[in-house]
Amino acid sequence: MHGPAARSCIPHGLLPSLAVTAFRRHSGDIDEHRRIGLSRIQDDQQLAAVYDVIHRRRDVRSEFSGGPAAPAVLRRILAAGHAAPSVGLSQPWDFIVVEDLAVRREFRDHVLGERSRFADSLEDERSERFAGIRIEGVVSSSVGVVVTYDQERAAPAVLGRHTIPETGLYSVCLAIQNIWLAATAEGWGLGWVSFYRETVLADLLGLPHEIRPVAWLCLGPVTRLADAPDLERAGWRARRPLSDAVHDGRWGAGPPAGFEPADDGR
Repeated sequence: MHGPAARSCIPHGLLPSLAVTAFRRHSGDIDEHRRIGLSRIQDDQQLAAVYDVIHRRRDVRSEFSGGPAAPAVLRRILAAGHAAPSVGLSQPWDFIVVEDLAVRREFRDHVLGERSRFADSLEDERSERFAGIRIEGVVSSSVGVVVTYDQERAAPAVLGRHTIPETGLYSVCLAIQNIWLAATAEGWGLGWVSFYRETVLADLLGLPHEIRPVAWLCLGPVTRLADAPDLERAGWRARRPLSDAVHDGRWGAGPPAGFEPADDGR
């Protein structure tokens, strides 16, 4: 990371202590990578800033300020998405920037309808907990970005996709992650809305039949980023420790030596 995106995340002073601990724990590995030329980041503060952004990233709902979406910042963020890796260099994504408030309100109303249907499917305790969870910032954010997937781009001979067709969709998700991290570095927030029917959104935006809407991203400046994910704070789910997710050689074998149970990677 370099330039304005890198600089913007350093002054916040929000580097989580666990991220700092992880960075320091593996600093010897980083020094070795530098020695053999595997790292182009020469400044420890810049390197720590990369991990800072990763761990500060949040799925934003309520913290959007509604401030203007500066075109230069939006372009940098979308350029980060467009720099993502993709299977067979297919770059199967497109980004539809939605500023029209009437369109956003129509989509928001559809999302809230789907939220109600989901709430009706929950048992009493779960339903009560879900009632306090906000699931969108479609209108309160500064802008919407719809990320789409074109399965036919670079087809039929998409290098690397013939055995795993889903790699095209995975590529789009990598672009979304790049957008998310770039937005965090710029001091913006992003919320991924998934409470919608794809056919409804496709009709709303006039998508061709072969184009799939993968995500509506609520995007814009925020008042703050929460210290913990919304669902964790609401008691909906707790995060797994890293040691539970790492397996040594075979499924269920437990983590390799050096992955302490308290090391959750945050």
